[in-house]
Amino acid sequence: MKTLFIFFSMVALNGLAQFKAPTSLTAKTPYFEKHFLVGFAVNNSWSSYRDLQGDSAFYRPSLGIHLKTEYFFRPFIGISIGAGFQQRGMGIITPDLDQSIGNQDSTGRLRYITNTFDFPVMLVLRTPKNIFRGTRLSLGLGADFSVVKKAVRVWKSVDDGFHDPIDITDRYQKLDIPLRASIGFDVEAGVACLFRAHIYGEMGTKYLYTNPISGTKSSQNVLLGIDLNFLF
Repeated sequence: MKTLFIFFSMVALNGLAQFKAPTSLTAKTPYFEKHFLVGFAVNNSWSSYRDLQGDSAFYRPSLGIHLKTEYFFRPFIGISIGAGFQQRGMGIITPDLDQSIGNQDSTGRLRYITNTFDFPVMLVLRTPKNIFRGTRLSLGLGADFSVVKKAVRVWKSVDDGFHDPIDITDRYQKLDIPLRASIGFDVEAGVACLFRAHIYGEMGTKYLYTNPISGTKSSQNVLLGIDLNFLF
């Protein structure tokens, strides 16, 4: 997943770097005037869970990639629909009971990792006019239909490298619908593409994890990150 993220980012940024913006866009409809756009988005995010029962969590890096299509009813309002893959999960702060000299610190080795298929649906609002040349402020509000494909618990064994993930998919509720909000800039990169850079956040609406011993449910998704969009 990290390799795909780096590859698509390098290809897109390399294309933008080599593109020389024309002095006039009369030969092609400016992107801010287009009704229909398609493209892809990559994100570098940090994920965790809230409302845990008895555990303390910390954020772990999570990557995602999505295909997107957008339709603008007016230059300042549109709808965005996406489909793709997202990593989620958390790290657990476990007490380091053995603090003897030479003992490895075990405080932050436990991870819960989920791979999900995501289908974000967003209302996109942006300023009717440029705030800078070729740049408009934009805002996204909506929800993300997230389906768990696989979930694992991993103890990071830094001593020997054998991390041994344990499949815990059956302990997770399959569907979550996190609420999603984002804000940033839409940049018209000449005739190359419409580039959108947003910071975003998601908050889950369901308790996902069922404790196999007590049967109680806990854990709501939290996802924060940077979302880079390339729309054509």
